[in-house]
Amino acid sequence: MRTLKELCRRITDEPCALATVIATEGSSPSEASMRMLVGREGRVAGTIGGGHVEATVEAKAREVLDSGRPEILSFTLDDDVAEEGGLICGGTVRILVERVQPPATWAQDACRAAQFGRRGVLLARIGETVEHRFLAGEDAGPYLGSEEPRFEDGLFIEPLVMPRCIIVGAGHVGRAVARVAGVAGYRVCVVEDREDQASKAKDVADTVITAELEHGFAELDAGPDDFVVVMTRGHGLDLRCVRVALKSPARYVGMLASRRKAKTIRETLEKEGVDTSERLHAPVGLDLAAKSAGEIAVSVVAQLIKVRRLGRGDR
Repeated sequence: MRTLKELCRRITDEPCALATVIATEGSSPSEASMRMLVGREGRVAGTIGGGHVEATVEAKAREVLDSGRPEILSFTLDDDVAEEGGLICGGTVRILVERVQPPATWAQDACRAAQFGRRGVLLARIGETVEHRFLAGEDAGPYLGSEEPRFEDGLFIEPLVMPRCIIVGAGHVGRAVARVAGVAGYRVCVVEDREDQASKAKDVADTVITAELEHGFAELDAGPDDFVVVMTRGHGLDLRCVRVALKSPARYVGMLASRRKAKTIRETLEKEGVDTSERLHAPVGLDLAAKSAGEIAVSVVAQLIKVRRLGRGDR
């Protein structure tokens, strides 16, 4: 996304060449959707994995900048590449190199959506030219069954999913979770009804809402890309917030609790007809025998990652 932002900044002045990793197989230092922006004088921003491959692509990018014809380059990361680049991976990588003309509205739309946390997808139909489209909302839905970028039948599909970690309760454990979740790439939103605790959370969260907890949570309008962690200061508050969270389409709901407390809250919710079997993770986090706030935070964020990447959060 940083390379796209740089593209948006520069593309108002002159065309640039854009190199995008569209597919990889086996072991490779590159990942699909990595990008490198190249001007007439050389690389401007981003990386596609470094080494010999990047140097070769940079040279090709300057040719494409002159010709205007897109090219797909394929590399096998074998001994020959290693002699020049010093790295043997054994995988393959395919890289699209294209000239991008102003105003590149597709990139601007994608950056704007990311800024506001909207889910979407970038599509690039590759032929004699490259046709870019950005879709958001319901239009993007059919492409978002997986978060993984993929190249299918001449179409590069790049889901843009911006997961949020919504933390209800900004005590010392909540702030530790916020800090670790931010490092892990989640946009962090904190809801807290105590002014002093909310103020402390501003250093570790992207968004802090100071309001009655249920109302503050409702204001965030949790969706399918959101991971909710409830860690308030009391049993009653936890119950109310978990109840509201489970009624939302949030992908994950976790609660900081002892096993006894978790059992009690589950039984209460189930008597109300609320299904707790699928999304409620209580006690929250992977079982790492964590004790300190920092350790607990690591266990919680590890579970978020496990649910996101593997679809399950078993302890």
